Amino acid sequence: MDGTELASDPARCVEFALDQVRVEDGHLVLRITPADLVHLRIETDIVLREIRGEALRAEHAWRRALGEWHEEGRSAVEARAPDVTLLARVLEALRREALVLV
Repeated sequence: MDGTELASDPARCVEFALDQVRVEDGHLVLRITPADLVHLRIETDIVLREIRGEALRAEHAWRRALGEWHEEGRSAVEARAPDVTLLARVLEALRREALVLV
């Protein structure tokens, strides 16, 4: 990866503190031992597992809250008595519309 590519967006950069880093022909050269690769893989797996766990916990909390909101809404709708005068006006308007169309 070119050094200018790394400098273009610091949020996308990862900093390595290894002794085996050098610059050749404008490129960053990194020499990693197999043990370093294994360690990097293990650390990556641990972090990804933590991220997945947090995402699952957030999804579970969201689903639980959504279920509570749905239940509260349904209870509120079921507890409310229908507005008879509104229903009568709607029916009357439908009847007038039916008489006009005939």
